[in-house]
Amino acid sequence: RTSFKKPRTHSRSLPSIAMPKEKAAGLGKVKPPEEVIRLDLGDDGEVPLERPARTKGSGKGEGKGEGKGRKDPKTKAHKGLRETMQKYSRGASSKGLKVKGDKKLATKVKQRAKADAEAAFRLAKAEVLQTAESGYIQTESNEDTRRLTQQDILDSTGVGVARKHFSFNVPYGPYNCSFTRNGQYMLAGGRKGHVALLHCDSMELSCELYLKETVRAVQPLHNHLMFAVAQRKYIFIYDNQGVELHCIKMQKHPLHLDFLPYHYLLVSAGDKGELTYRDTSYGREVAEHKTRLGPTTCMRQNPKNAVMHLGHTKGLVTLWTPTVKEPVVKMFCHSAQVTSLAVHGNYMVTAGSESKWKVWDLRMYKEVHNMRTFGHAPSSIDVSMKGLVSIGHGSHFEVWKDLFSTAKPKRPYITEEYPSRMIDCVRFRPYEDVCAVGHTEGFGNLVVPGAGVANFDSFEANPFETKNQRREREVQTLLDKLQPDSIMLDPDKIGGLNETVVKEWKKEAAKKAAEEAKEAAKNQKATKKMRGRNKVGNRMKRKGLAEGKGQREKAKDRDGDEDSDFDDEDDEDDDDDKGTREGGGGGGGGG
Repeated sequence: RTSFKKPRTHSRSLPSIAMPKEKAAGLGKVKPPEEVIRLDLGDDGEVPLERPARTKGSGKGEGKGEGKGRKDPKTKAHKGLRETMQKYSRGASSKGLKVKGDKKLATKVKQRAKADAEAAFRLAKAEVLQTAESGYIQTESNEDTRRLTQQDILDSTGVGVARKHFSFNVPYGPYNCSFTRNGQYMLAGGRKGHVALLHCDSMELSCELYLKETVRAVQPLHNHLMFAVAQRKYIFIYDNQGVELHCIKMQKHPLHLDFLPYHYLLVSAGDKGELTYRDTSYGREVAEHKTRLGPTTCMRQNPKNAVMHLGHTKGLVTLWTPTVKEPVVKMFCHSAQVTSLAVHGNYMVTAGSESKWKVWDLRMYKEVHNMRTFGHAPSSIDVSMKGLVSIGHGSHFEVWKDLFSTAKPKRPYITEEYPSRMIDCVRFRPYEDVCAVGHTEGFGNLVVPGAGVANFDSFEANPFETKNQRREREVQTLLDKLQPDSIMLDPDKIGGLNETVVKEWKKEAAKKAAEEAKEAAKNQKATKKMRGRNKVGNRMKRKGLAEGKGQREKAKDRDGDEDSDFDDEDDEDDDDDKGTREGGGGGGGGG
């Protein structure tokens, strides 16, 4: 039972309006406007949903307003929207892919293509909200940017940028530097046993270790709470308070460390030519390869496909994946030892001890640029997120611009000198216009305008993340962790279909099914026949006839194969005889 209540009305009553009787009587004869759609039943018994056409000049005023019959304005697409969508596209599109014989799979493929296109479109539209832009040094007409010192750059920048420049003189060098993924923390390790973890903005030390042992490499793991140190004999894992968590004794004398964030794999290379992959989420060794090329001189990862690039003493650069025991690619890059390398997208930069450094195109494995340094051979190379290449050779530091997009540049973008010091490591800070330099007497930061990406994805790496955001991101990355089998040269092949393998599999399946059917027919019991045909003698007779037929078929097949072999041999003999006769005839003619 439902009770209805009257709606509340205002206590103040509205004044009554007297209306003439003529107007009140005419209210029932109001003509409906033209926009009203009449829903009359048609001849077929259905309602035709059609709007009556508007004639020109039927509105208010003649030839004006809505009576003019103007159309709705057409929306125009943004000029650079297609190029922006291409930038955010996820590899080869499956829009034109046709699936035959499986409607369910075809529907899924169609939905996936639609979702990818919608994601790229939304990302392209969201670029309007990204107001920050990365800028470079703008000089006057004929002024050279390489003549600008760090003091000149700092005088032209704000206080926030000037605070990022610092230099520490510590007598435990040379120093190896590395950053966390979001660029919040910097990890520095001196060859004589000094390790320091500090916050890049507040310059607060999280921990400082004096190990009294040789430190060859340092590497932060998934965040600043854990980092690995390659010491004289083993690899040690520490937390952000400097407490030793683990000691990895499986690989001795490590030289280089790297971390794959999407796979949670700690990769190490030693002086005995061993490459080891270890999963840091549960602490087990995933793979171990022996390069058989002597000590590894340098090692870096390709962020695009997680393939490891290793440099060797004979000028070779090899590319490795966890699932393949041999190098997937082997390149001869230098005529001497490879001292350093770095990878950026489809390009690789290598440096050799013959004072040369080169740029390679990984799509064709061909050389693009060939440069030469002066004074000393390059000791370290790194590439920023925007494609700037930094090189340290001797006491000289150089940054090159537009190496991957234009022709060979004539001069560097920025230079800096470290007199009476030798540069050992250069690393760009993610999402910042900063480059860390480690040398024999300490380490510090240099300001390099245009090196970092101005707009960052907070779900990928947030430079300003809080404690709760860090926890959530750690759990999410563990849930989304990729398997080591997904590491390959061409990541676009993941989820694809190899038609050759499918054809071979179908052929083997059909052959196996035919053999099973033949075996089932052989073991099938004879049908029961009436009127004396199912006697013992008749059954044995039919069985013998079937066996004889099978033997004759096998013999025919065997004889056919032998005849083909004999025919091939006869053809070869005939060819030999023909060649002998021709040779003899030629000799007789010559005599």
